[in-house]
Amino acid sequence: MDEKELYPDIAGWLKIFLKEKYPYYSIETTFETSKYNLDVVLRKRNIAIKETLGLSIKVDIVGILKRGNKIKLAFVEVKNKPLTLKDLGQLWGYTQLINPVESFLISPKGLGALDYIFNVLRREDLLFYGKNANQTMKVAKWDVSRKMIDYLTLVPKT
Repeated sequence: MDEKELYPDIAGWLKIFLKEKYPYYSIETTFETSKYNLDVVLRKRNIAIKETLGLSIKVDIVGILKRGNKIKLAFVEVKNKPLTLKDLGQLWGYTQLINPVESFLISPKGLGALDYIFNVLRREDLLFYGKNANQTMKVAKWDVSRKMIDYLTLVPKT
């Protein structure tokens, strides 16, 4: 299965996840950001987030949370191979700069090299982000048949 074929199911899961966790927000998900720069996609929706302006970043799936004038973003990077430190680094860069409320790295092929980093070396500190490093990126295997993340593989355990 091609990575892009996973996008609709993952976007659907993300929308449900965000609606449950942020019930007072209207939620939209898009994988248009996998083809077009994030700032362009947001601008088409009349959303201006200064941290995204002029950046050539393409996040696979983005959740847009709206409540009045308040806008929040959620990111999902999707890989169709076992995950690597390079994959985590890509998401880490976007996440550090833009500070989304949620940030996921998922693959139907599993955690790959990251399994050793998180479950043997216990380096979950690599997942921290935010102004006070009080948020964590989440890494998990995507369950293709159930169309959701495999919560048994979720790092960190929440």
